[in-house]
Amino acid sequence: MNKIAVTTLALLGLTDVSLAADLPMKAPPMLAPALYNWNGFYVGANVGYGWEHSNINSFDNLGVFADNVTGSGSGVFGGFQFGYNWQVSPNWLIGGEADWDASGINRTILGCSATGCSYSTNQTNDFGTIRARFGYVANNVLFYGTGGFAFLDSSTQRAVVCVVAGGGTCPGGPSPSALTGMVASATGIHVGWSAGGGIEYGFLPNWTVKVEYMRLQFHDVGSDFTYPGFATAFRHTNATDGYDTVKVGVNYLFNTPPAPVVATY
Repeated sequence: MNKIAVTTLALLGLTDVSLAADLPMKAPPMLAPALYNWNGFYVGANVGYGWEHSNINSFDNLGVFADNVTGSGSGVFGGFQFGYNWQVSPNWLIGGEADWDASGINRTILGCSATGCSYSTNQTNDFGTIRARFGYVANNVLFYGTGGFAFLDSSTQRAVVCVVAGGGTCPGGPSPSALTGMVASATGIHVGWSAGGGIEYGFLPNWTVKVEYMRLQFHDVGSDFTYPGFATAFRHTNATDGYDTVKVGVNYLFNTPPAPVVATY
């Protein structure tokens, strides 16, 4: 009888061990990947290319309309930007950005009126913007739109190449005038608006790269050109200038990357 009891208990023990071995084991905690942290201040640099389109009206010393010309120019630019991001939810971001760029954008226009012709050479020295940004976040990718204030610093030289006087045959013929070849200059800072959008990619916890398109528009850009000794040769020009720009930029985010999320199963 005792042998039967002992054998029975031994069999029950082996059964319990076998059942325990078949039970699923609890998995250890896992570290889920952390979401990208866009919050905080950032600073960076950019380089790009721009295209300028101008429509210019000219007026004489009496304020009478003289002529209208259009022209285009292009060139490279580069500078820096800084701003702030606020990730208001996992998928939405608002913020602001300011930038400044030195510019190599320039254009040359030949304009002729009833009194003669002149070459106008315009150099965009630098430009900048102060804008709001609003975007959609997909982890380390940001799609955004932006818009705000823009300013422009430019200089123009207007050189007289031909003067119609006393029955001359200009253009295409002689220009018997002391005014021929004289140059007048004008500089100024102008204000306007900017709007555009882009895509930004976080390739390291604190580093991002972006590609951005921006439109800058300036209205009523006025310049005065005076030729000493030739009061009647005075010209006032009023222009509408538009710039289409594309640039690539790199930013450094001043924030702390979030810790990985601990997930249990």
